[in-house]
Amino acid sequence: MAAHLQQGLHGICAISITPFLEDGTFDAKGYRKNLSYMIKNGVDSTNSVIVVGGSTGECGAMSLNERNRVLDVALEFGDRLNVVAGCNSTNVDDAIALARYAQDNGAIGAMVLAPYYYPAKDRRSILEFVKKFAASVDIGILIYNNVEVMGLDMPVDIIDELADIENVVGLKECTPSCYKMGRSADIAGARLAVVNGHGEFLEPMAALLGTTGFISSMANFAPRQSAAIWAARSRGDFAAAKEIRDQLRPYMDLAVRFSGEGGEYKVISLLKHATDLVGSVGGFPRIPCPTLTDEEKAEIQRAIANCGLI
Repeated sequence: MAAHLQQGLHGICAISITPFLEDGTFDAKGYRKNLSYMIKNGVDSTNSVIVVGGSTGECGAMSLNERNRVLDVALEFGDRLNVVAGCNSTNVDDAIALARYAQDNGAIGAMVLAPYYYPAKDRRSILEFVKKFAASVDIGILIYNNVEVMGLDMPVDIIDELADIENVVGLKECTPSCYKMGRSADIAGARLAVVNGHGEFLEPMAALLGTTGFISSMANFAPRQSAAIWAARSRGDFAAAKEIRDQLRPYMDLAVRFSGEGGEYKVISLLKHATDLVGSVGGFPRIPCPTLTDEEKAEIQRAIANCGLI
């Protein structure tokens, strides 16, 4: 099963949002619609994995039971999607419980952050957390180096050691340094799949750094474009991949601005509204993701229109 995840990370690592109704409950019907939309438009088990209940899926705003419920719905599509459970938690036992549930119910892998409440400046904090997590399950593990959440950029020597753990088969590398991303691939790439954690923003340039694929939150509203970028990249046609990626610049420009104004919480709200605009279900954000103003929604609509998506 670990090999299944590692193989799947040679492609798109789609990061799914979690739609909520106005009363805050999980919109299972809407989520099914979103997953069907991705599959219909070319993001499926042939070229991708899909992460469920990760940071972009608002895992920090859900209970463990809710996260398992979201996973249950995604696993209904297990014949067409390679489902990876987001298992981020500050509590290693909760992370393990999520991963065991995922393993028992058919997910191909689990994504986990190293400790992130306080920055794990002592290497033992990261290594002990991940080693305990990995020893508790048999499915493949995708390590998530989220610098913004963790408060530090996981050093390459730690990545090197984690890559020796048998079922650690992937690294979602969100370092702000392209050089570091390349070094992670140089040092650990023979043992695990190093995925460009900045998505289409760094494509297809990240291919030259040795990454095996890229994450895509844009697959929620632009799956056809994400699939086309991957197809062009995988055949070595970087000019075509960049041309498709550049069509998404109006959205990317707005995402960069929103991130500067309100951090990733505001970007999630942006992403959810963009998903609504293309006919899927972004739904309502949960606190602390902000409710967008009418002016912000109008800006998003213009950006999505300028991308040629509506």
